[in-house]
Parts: sequence; structure tokens; C-alpha cells
Amino acid sequence: MEALKALLDPGADPALRRRGLWLYGIALFLWQGGVLLLLAFLLPRAFHPALYLLAFLGGGWLYRQGEEALKEEGPLAPLVAVGLGAALFLFLGTVGLLLRPQGLFLLPLGLGLGLALGRRAERVMGGKGGGP
Repeated sequence: MEALKALLDPGADPALRRRGLWLYGIALFLWQGGVLLLLAFLLPRAFHPALYLLAFLGGGWLYRQGEEALKEEGPLAPLVAVGLGAALFLFLGTVGLLLRPQGLFLLPLGLGLGLALGRRAERVMGGKGGGP
């Protein structure tokens, strides 16, 4: 819990803040992964080619929002970016489940883009960028 409290204090130990950011990110991604696992059993297949366009436009928009959040000053900017990365994972994962089996590539794509935002957030926070 100490690492999570250090996230809001810009003067806290950078290693502790970095650990807190990764704990926060891992918790979000695990939560979103659990939701996707539940949705895998509840969502019917709904293949429509326009869903690919929606996935790429929506995913690109979420990624851009994460990038823009990192340009903001303040202690919450990395947290917002990691949250948007998790939202990106959930969004692309949900559309991928609708387009299954062909669209399941959207799950790892969303995870990769979300983790990329997490790494950028870590760099903006002042960490070295090596994970927890």
C-alpha cells in the first residue's frame, strides 16, 4: 500500500512510485482480463466488417488520449495513461470477442498497446522502464 500512496507524491522515492504504478497497472489489467474472460462466455459472435473499422478507430483514439494525457503536468498523468491503456485492452478485447475467431488478434494487440502506454507513463514519471 505504501507504493500506491507514493503515486500521488511527486517527491516520493522514484523506485517506490514506479513500483506503485506497476501495481496499479497490473491490477487494472487483471481486472479487465477477468471481465473479458466473463464476456467470452456471454457475448455472442457478431461478425460484421465494420467492427474492424470501429476497433481500429476506437483503439487509435484511446491510444492517442493516453499519449495526450502523458503530456499533461501533474502526478496523475501517468495514472490516467495507464488507465487508458487498460481501457484500450478491454475495448479491443471486447471487439475481438465479437469478431471471434478471426478477430481474436485484437486481444494481444490491445494488451501490447496498453503495456506500451504503461512503459511511456513510467518513463514520464522518471523510471527506467524495466517493469516491476
